[in-house]
Amino acid sequence: MENTLKTHAEMREESKSILSGIITGQIAGLIMAVVVMAVFTLILGKGPLFPVQVIGSMAVGSAALEGLHFGAVLAGLVLHQAGPALLWGFVFGLLAKKFSVNTPSTSLFLGLTVGVISMVGPFILIPFLMKTLHGADFWNQEVPLMWDWAAHLVFGASFGLYPRVKDKFFE
Repeated sequence: MENTLKTHAEMREESKSILSGIITGQIAGLIMAVVVMAVFTLILGKGPLFPVQVIGSMAVGSAALEGLHFGAVLAGLVLHQAGPALLWGFVFGLLAKKFSVNTPSTSLFLGLTVGVISMVGPFILIPFLMKTLHGADFWNQEVPLMWDWAAHLVFGASFGLYPRVKDKFFE
């Protein structure tokens, strides 16, 4: 009986880590989006929703890049949060459990590592999908590589919030 209870306690702790990673990933995805929107508005001279529209172009094609396209904005937000933010939050949660990540500094380090690894999207996955679906890679045509890297580092750094999220939701 004691082994069963211990197993249930371990499973509960693992679930807390994974769910906290997912929640933190959603927060990190939104922080990343806000930073990219600010960069596009203040530095690149585009509208604040343009980067979300570029993500949405995965679903609606090049029409997403013409004017303000609400369908592309909605698609971009859903794709971003339900795709990479969810995936990398889940991965972070698994790794946080495996490596007993519980402090802001270890969360920051692991998060930055995940942020760097998540660049597999813009380098491999996005070009493949965009070219397959639309014959062109709108993301890499519209988003300067330096700002893409900066955004992914912001995304990763935002995982420094993980211990606070875990404490807030599960303690």
